[in-house]
Amino acid sequence: MKKLFGLLLVFIFVLSGCLNVLVKEEEVMVFEDPEENEHVIISPNLNTPENYYQTVLLDGRYRYSEARGLVPHAINNRIDINQLEIGLMEVASTRFPQDGYFFQEGQYLKSSVINGWLRRYDEDRKDHMEGLNPPLPESTKDLDKMENWERVRYERNRHESQPSYLSHIMEHNYLREADNGTIELGGLVLGISLNSVYYYRTEDYGAVFDLALDDDEIFEEGKRIAGEVLERVRKQDNLANVPIMIALYQEERRQSIVPGTFIALTVVEPGKRIDKWEKISDAHFFFPSSRATSMHREDANRFDNFKQDIDGFFDNYIGVVGKARYKNEQIQELTIDINLQTNGKAEIIAMTQYVTDRMNKYFPPDLTVQVYISSLEGAESIIVSHPNEQPFIHIYR
Repeated sequence: MKKLFGLLLVFIFVLSGCLNVLVKEEEVMVFEDPEENEHVIISPNLNTPENYYQTVLLDGRYRYSEARGLVPHAINNRIDINQLEIGLMEVASTRFPQDGYFFQEGQYLKSSVINGWLRRYDEDRKDHMEGLNPPLPESTKDLDKMENWERVRYERNRHESQPSYLSHIMEHNYLREADNGTIELGGLVLGISLNSVYYYRTEDYGAVFDLALDDDEIFEEGKRIAGEVLERVRKQDNLANVPIMIALYQEERRQSIVPGTFIALTVVEPGKRIDKWEKISDAHFFFPSSRATSMHREDANRFDNFKQDIDGFFDNYIGVVGKARYKNEQIQELTIDINLQTNGKAEIIAMTQYVTDRMNKYFPPDLTVQVYISSLEGAESIIVSHPNEQPFIHIYR
């Protein structure tokens, strides 16, 4: 009882202390946009460990990218969509830091333009002449004289000899305060999303086939596509004199439970060409899994011990899984999902307190850990622990 009471006091203290951190804001800033002739409002900054960009609002309204609707059609995995967007902001911060730049979704590349670039090149079709994916080889056989299985095999060989690598192009704008008190574009960031698996259908057979692509070939194709994109973007007068960052993102296969990763980036100053690429060492792992155990045994053992403790808390089944993010072979962030078969509030409170205590026992203090506890009724509680800080805890009522 003394131990349970002590944990409850810690829980109340932590919960009350962390809420104050999340509501601290800076004053709203207002600029004039010389191009739009409207007020530009910069959203207040939340004092959070993630250090998010402040967002540009035009007359108080969020500015959507016209190409935003293309993303769900271009990228098949929702996890990849989220990682591309949030990860691109993180990559951008290495050149356009949060304390000097403001974020807005891309406003310069229209959806029709990006959609045309995503197609296969075909000089005989007007809407495919800007395509950045390679053309399919011309058919050299009379398909009508083939058996069905022969046509399928022949068409599969055509596709797999020239797979599509480019999946999507995402644009972000980073604005800054100009000397005259207005706001100006300070940098353009482009995320080029590349397939790791090529999915395709033949004309005569409805099934979806897939071809795993080679990592080195993905990188080489990404560099080729980036060079073409840079040349086309620079032709726009308003983008000729701004730094442009291009980041290559390699997607995971469909239905993957972990996202893909950024593999390389380059920054091109005005008037320059791409002369070098910086490799990015980034990876995601699922716990428990044989892949995680073989490549990061110590972290996998920590998670297994944590899971065993949580499994023993109730007599009923508890599902505990984790997703970890690594940079330069070092774990940076761990997200844990815990699913219960109960939604009794007393049990939820006790579980949340117990999980918080076990987090402190098994995971190092310099690791960001996020725990989401849910039941058949939905979300029950969350625990977020940032490096060397007391955890934030919330229980839904």
